[in-house]
Order: sequence, then structure tokens, then C-alpha cells
Amino acid sequence: MGEGAGRPVDAGDAVVRALEAVAAELDATLGPALLDQPDGVHRHRKAVRRLRSTLSAYRPFFDDEAVRHLHRVYRDWGRELGEVRDAEVRIAVTRRFLDVDEGSSADHRRLADLQRDHRSAERWVARRGTSLVAVRRRSDLADFLAAPPRTEKARRPAARSVRRRLVKEGERVLRRAETAAAEPASLPALHELRKAARRLRYATEAVTRPPVGLFGAKAPALADSAERIHDLLGDHRDAIAFAESYASVDRPADSPAVRARAVAAARLSALPRAVEELRDALARFR
Repeated sequence: MGEGAGRPVDAGDAVVRALEAVAAELDATLGPALLDQPDGVHRHRKAVRRLRSTLSAYRPFFDDEAVRHLHRVYRDWGRELGEVRDAEVRIAVTRRFLDVDEGSSADHRRLADLQRDHRSAERWVARRGTSLVAVRRRSDLADFLAAPPRTEKARRPAARSVRRRLVKEGERVLRRAETAAAEPASLPALHELRKAARRLRYATEAVTRPPVGLFGAKAPALADSAERIHDLLGDHRDAIAFAESYASVDRPADSPAVRARAVAAARLSALPRAVEELRDALARFR
């Protein structure tokens, strides 16, 4: 656990406490993920992303190579989990835009293929989650937390230093938003914005929730606005992916692909307001 009870003694202590909480979340969600329990993979993958986002946002407080190593091994695990989660999402989106009860035989085959892909990915993750690689990965995280490789920056006052890092993360999101606004049809630019918003959300939640609890009432608005951007762009991505996969059979004006593109357009049209909400939240947080 971090150094002592009560408020963090410095910036490094605050982040170590946050990382310990994420490690506990990783342990609690691993079993349900490997057993493919409802929402199990999703919850465990979120914990992996929380860990990586927290490590990235507060990287200056720790030895860079140690952070890079943990970030890399959990990135690889996150990608493997992503195969299962992406299959789950594709199934859910397909059910959303297709009437599978009334659909054609091609629609039923499409759904059956997605379900087969999901089962295959889940079996792979179940094996990988109990492998020696998985044991080493968790051991590396335990070693990091047992003796955090702190830098001099980690010894600075917690609130001031952590706030500075979150402001930088917020500014990073706004820069990505400007790039995306200049290239509204660029899926890569939207993807980079989504990743930046996710990192800001998780980095903020890590230090504003127990056991850290910094900043009081202004910080949750920062996380909430970042989550709003992330969710809008996630819905946009999923709808576009479905529309593109269905394009070969897209004929009627009211086809599933047309409806999916309409949903994607609606999500994208809501993005500027969400970005302004983040800008306002960041201004209040500074």
C-alpha cells in the first residue's frame, strides 16, 4: 500500500495508491473474464486500460524503462482481450441494426459467424490468461508496486504535481480535437482523439476516487466530459464498422447500413459540444 494513511504524502505516493487500486481491480476481474462471464472481459479490459492510462499520464514520476515495460506487456494483454471484446461488440451492434428474428438467411449466417469468432477468441484468451506470460506480467506489476522506481518529480507535492499532469492530459485531448475537426472524415484522427479522452478519464478517476481522493468536486466533471467524448466516438466507430461490413448487401434506402451511418453521423454531430464541455471543465479545474 502507499506510504501511510490519509492524504498522499507526495505525487508518487498518490499514483502508487491509485495503481494499487487498479491492481486489485485487475485481480478481481480476471476470473470472470477467463470464464467468459457476462461483462467479464469488458470489465477486465477496462482495468487493463486504467492501468495503462495511469502509467502513461504519470510517467514522469517513475523510471521510464520500468513504466515502458509494464505498459508494453499490458498493452499486449489488452489487445488479446480486445479480440473477445470486439467480437462481443460486433454481435451487439449487429443485433441492434439487424432484425435477426425476421432477417434473411444471410443475416443469420452473419450473426453465426460472429458468434463463432467470439467463441474462438474467448478460448484463446482463457489459455493466455493462465500462461506463464500472464504470471510474469502480474509479477512484474507486483514488483513495481512493492518498490516503486520513483523519480525526483515523484517527491513533489501531490495536488500541485498531479494537477499539472492532468492539465497536460486535458490539453492533449483538445489538441487531438482540433486535428479531428480539421479532418472530419479522418477515422485515424478520431481514433487518436478517442484514445486521448480515455486516457484523461482514467487518469483523472485514478486520483480523484478512493483511496487517493484528490481535488474535490471539480475533477469529476473533467472525467465525465472525457468519458462523453470517448463514448460518442466509440458509438461512431462501431456504427461505421457495421455499415462498412454490410455495404456489400446494402440496397434499400432503409437498409441496416444506412441506419448505422445515420447513427454515426448523429454521434459525430454531438462531438463539438462535448469538446466544449471538456474545455470548460478543464478551465474550471486549472
